[in-house]
Amino acid sequence: EKTPAKTAAPVGKAAAREEAGKEADRRDEAIDLVLETADALFAEGVDRVWGSMVKQTLKRRRPGFNETFYGFRSFSDLLEEAEDRGVLDLESDERSGGYVIHGVRREE
Repeated sequence: EKTPAKTAAPVGKAAAREEAGKEADRRDEAIDLVLETADALFAEGVDRVWGSMVKQTLKRRRPGFNETFYGFRSFSDLLEEAEDRGVLDLESDERSGGYVIHGVRREE
């Protein structure tokens, strides 16, 4: 006879793994959205692409966009993760406290 406790543990672990996978997918999606938006701004010939410009443009394209849904505490955290992954070149602007994006590197 099976006891519920023995079957519940693996189900819980599987659910946690599945949830972690969903969060990773959401984080990837958010980074893709940032890269697409920054690419579009560079293509328009914008001289200095600021992180705040990317967020404003992204919110115009997707009014419901919110970085916390994708697992980030702030938009800066999202930009920093993209930089950590090597797909965004960032420079911190001391005066404004924001970021300037110098380039987007797509993984081919």
